[in-house]
Parts: sequence; C-alpha cells; structure tokens
Amino acid sequence: MINTTYSQLSVRVTLNWEDIWISHCFEYGASGIETCEETQKYKFLRVFFTDMSISTPSVYDIFFQIYDVHKEDLVWIKNEIHQNKDWLLEWKRFFHPISVGQKFIVCPPWDIPENNVNSYKILIDPGNGFGSGSHPSTVLSLKLLEAYVLEKDCSLSSILDVGTGSGILLIASKYLGLTKMLGIDIDLPSIYDAQNNFRINNMSDKILTVCGGPECIDSLFDIVISNMMIHELAAVRKSLVKNVRPEGVLILSGFYVSQKEKVETYFEDFQPVLEMITDEWCGFVMKKFNKN
Repeated sequence: MINTTYSQLSVRVTLNWEDIWISHCFEYGASGIETCEETQKYKFLRVFFTDMSISTPSVYDIFFQIYDVHKEDLVWIKNEIHQNKDWLLEWKRFFHPISVGQKFIVCPPWDIPENNVNSYKILIDPGNGFGSGSHPSTVLSLKLLEAYVLEKDCSLSSILDVGTGSGILLIASKYLGLTKMLGIDIDLPSIYDAQNNFRINNMSDKILTVCGGPECIDSLFDIVISNMMIHELAAVRKSLVKNVRPEGVLILSGFYVSQKEKVETYFEDFQPVLEMITDEWCGFVMKKFNKN
C-alpha cells in the first residue's frame, strides 16, 4: 500500500552539529531534509519521513543518547503530518546546474546546459550518496583537486577517493587526466549511486569502486582525497596516510575553519601546501614534511 501521508519534523540545529544530525536522520529512515532558514549560528531544518512507522520523537531522543550534545544545540520545534507528495519531482525543482572552479559544471541529467563548451559537465544523480556539488565541502574538494592537478600539469596518474558518495570527485579526476581511479565507501547504496553516475558520464569502465574502508586498500596513490566530517576523519587518519605515495598528497575537506588546527594535528607528518575556505568550511592539500 502506498503511503498517503508523511511526517515533517522541524528543528533548530547549531551549525557544528548540522551534518551529524543530517547523517543521523538518514540512518534512521529520513526520506529528505530541507533547509528553511540559516543564521550565523543556527540552521532551521525540516526532516521528512514517508515511512509512518518511524517514530520521530525516538529519532530525536536517540540522537541525544548517542552523542554528547547539549539541548540548545538541537531544539525540537514541531512535528506535523501532511499529505504525501511526489518526492522525486519536489527534489528535482531545487537541483540545478552550478559552476565549480575553473572548468566544471555540476548538473543533473535532466538539466544539462547546452552552452559552456569549454567546461566539463559532471552529471550527478546523487540518490543516497553525498555529493550533489552544492555543499560547500564538496565545492572545496573539487576546487582543491582541480587547482592541484592543473598545477602539476598532468604529471599525476592515480587517486583514491575515501567516502566516495556520489562519485563526483572521481568523475572530475577523469576529466582532469588521471588514469587510475578508485572510490571506496562503507555504505553499499552509495557505491551503487556512484556506479550509476559513472555510467551516465560514460565512465563505467574507467573507475573502480570497493565497498569498505581505507584499511582494506593496500596500494599507493598520487592523491588520497576525503570529504568527511572531522570525527570520521579522525577514525581513518592512519589508513589514509598509509595509502599516500612518498611524493603524493592528501586532499581533505568536510571540516570547519575552527577545526583546522585539530585536523593538522591528526596529520602531523604532513603540512598544508594549499588551503581554501568557503562559508566557514575549510580544506587542505597536504604533503609530507621534507626531512632533508
């Protein structure tokens, strides 16, 4: 039976807890999340649940049981029941082509610009995988990757994308001339989403994917790139480092400017050689210290 109603949970969340709350909601069955308003400190979000068997109060309460979060960091506003919508059509209304960096236009397969002949069009149907190209941390990752590869003038060949999500960074890597590309993610649906995006970009036979973490990989790469939240980054930092060639680089994004010093301590044998900031988010290109 098709659900004719859905639940809409409205909350106010501080910016430093926003991504963790969003991940938590999707893990517990959310169908979508919408930003209603943003201030310098808070975001007001609507979380949608089309499965009416899911208890929104439980999703909210469990968050406080799992994480050391203060009540003022996540405030329940209201929960409402509405008549159902065509969620695919609703979502498509808000996903439009965007330009990123010097060369890329990220666009959905149903809205491909006909001009911009000098740009690379990255077609993304993100599904469950993070990385539609609109989030500041994804924008940072793309810009850092593009800037570093163009500076090296095609002297690089390999990249490992840890937490590949939609696969957007690997598609960009192929356009930039890299030839050995591997994407890994612990979330199997994200792997399927990435493979679908490789297919619609005519790259299915060019990019490999593995469901697992970086500890499963026993190869060295010119670039190891990761766009993930700081607590996730902390958990895999040793595995990231072991996959970087001696002259290779780490490209990291997904953390706030206020957290960048902590990230630097995670990778004490590396030093930033390029830093970018977008909307309070920060990203690095990092190389190993030259001990000579």
